[in-house]
Amino acid sequence: MQTDVHLQRSLVEAVKEELKNYTSVNNDGEHLHFNVYPQNLPAKTARAVPLSEKGSTQAKAAKSDDNHFPYVLVCLDEEEISGENDHCAVAVYFLVGIIDRNTNNQGHFDVAEVLNRLVMRFLKNRIVAGRYRINFPVTKIFQREDTWPKFLGGMSTVWTVEAPELEETEYD
Repeated sequence: MQTDVHLQRSLVEAVKEELKNYTSVNNDGEHLHFNVYPQNLPAKTARAVPLSEKGSTQAKAAKSDDNHFPYVLVCLDEEEISGENDHCAVAVYFLVGIIDRNTNNQGHFDVAEVLNRLVMRFLKNRIVAGRYRINFPVTKIFQREDTWPKFLGGMSTVWTVEAPELEETEYD
């Protein structure tokens, strides 16, 4: 049986496979692999931060999601069944987030590269998990505000998921 949940899980695996050899380089020169999550980032974790600007030795815990970067979220959006005999159209969006502390403020290039890789993957081979087909349009969008050092971008897609078969009754 095909469902939106199975589609989402299949897309998470497809994104992991596509990005398994792709890394983002942080400011320390470390190569970071992308985390891929369904729907939401995991809960923020506590990290120590100074209490004052003067470098106080005391610290308090602050919640941060920085350890989830770089990431791709695969998110279910809307699902539409237009008619009794029609397949389902499932909207799925992909959200890419990176941290780039370089003061040149050009982290959008890494975001664009990941989105380009995903578009190429899905348009070259339009079937995922042997059953889900991507449809047009595919739309990419990039952040409009300056959120340095975090950079975000996204892609919206629509997938065909077979409608469940109607069970006939004695009244049909």
